[in-house]
Amino acid sequence: MSAFFRRRVEATIEHLITVLDEMDGDSDLEPEAVEDEDDRELDPAEGGIGDELALRAILAEYAKRQRRRAR
Repeated sequence: MSAFFRRRVEATIEHLITVLDEMDGDSDLEPEAVEDEDDRELDPAEGGIGDELALRAILAEYAKRQRRRAR
């Protein structure tokens, strides 16, 4: 990114912030935090389920190789 383009982007952002401040009348207005909402997706690995499935797959592969060797 060129220095000129970066300055243009910065100037545009500053201009848009000024427009918002003029619209709401408060230059320090920030959105209120919403603590009750949780937008995170359920991740099975966080509960150990992903680890269990991976372990099962590894053990199944190991058993399959052991059966091949026994032939």
